[in-house]
Amino acid sequence: MVVFINVARLGTTVGTAAQLAMSQSAVSAALSELEEMVGERLFDRNGRRLVLNDSGRRLLPGAIALVEQAEAMTRDFESESIALQIAASSTIGNYVLPTVLREFLAEHPDAKLKVIVANTRDVARLVGDFVADIGLIEGSCSDPSVRVEEWIDDEMIVVAPAAARAGLGNRAALAQAPWLLREVGSGTREIFDKEVSQALGGVNVAIEIGNSEAIRRTLLSGFGVSCLSRHVVADDLESGRLVEIDTGLPAIKRPFSVVLHRSKSLTRGIKVFQSFLSAYSERKTKQQIS
Repeated sequence: MVVFINVARLGTTVGTAAQLAMSQSAVSAALSELEEMVGERLFDRNGRRLVLNDSGRRLLPGAIALVEQAEAMTRDFESESIALQIAASSTIGNYVLPTVLREFLAEHPDAKLKVIVANTRDVARLVGDFVADIGLIEGSCSDPSVRVEEWIDDEMIVVAPAAARAGLGNRAALAQAPWLLREVGSGTREIFDKEVSQALGGVNVAIEIGNSEAIRRTLLSGFGVSCLSRHVVADDLESGRLVEIDTGLPAIKRPFSVVLHRSKSLTRGIKVFQSFLSAYSERKTKQQIS
């Protein structure tokens, strides 16, 4: 299976042989043996390249999952240490995850963590492609290869520089104001389009920015209006540098969610981190109630 996966990724037996320190004939033999076992050809030839056909594409996810399971078993037997690749969408990765990881590492100081921050769509893809062990997202996810579990609650609010509040007193003014929005594909933009833009009959999108922190800093410069997680602007609201705008719309609530591949083996590290996230969620809920 390792040979098959590498040929699928690299497209050549020569490259696979170099990658796995095998001879090219051994790679070809392993492929032939696998095709005989499944009873179908798995690749089409395109010049010197091997390209997955329909049968190969059907086999690939299961092959990756099988190899992942074998590698996970080996890691668990070799060491009790925790090694995780975590993918998080922008708001979570920049404003929630730092505290989560600090507390997690206080409990598990030997853990080795790698964090990738991207938008919700890309986080789901990273988990679906087995690049990330676990994902944390702020938007919806329709990828059938992953399962999504709600984690903690978030609130989206409309914010603007304090000096702009007087000019945003009605919905028509809000719609015409210069909006600073996240890019399409982000969880923040998805919620905005559904809950705010539609209610206002569309808005004047002045700038699209692929980072909530960049939007926050642009607002602090005195320009624009935006819709962001309360986590992003909590300090600025407290200091008065930014103000929350009353849109007259219902409160915008959304869950932050945990994403896992349906076929991925749950290693000790994943289980420990899942358990920690559950405990963190319970603490947050109790704090909100009190």
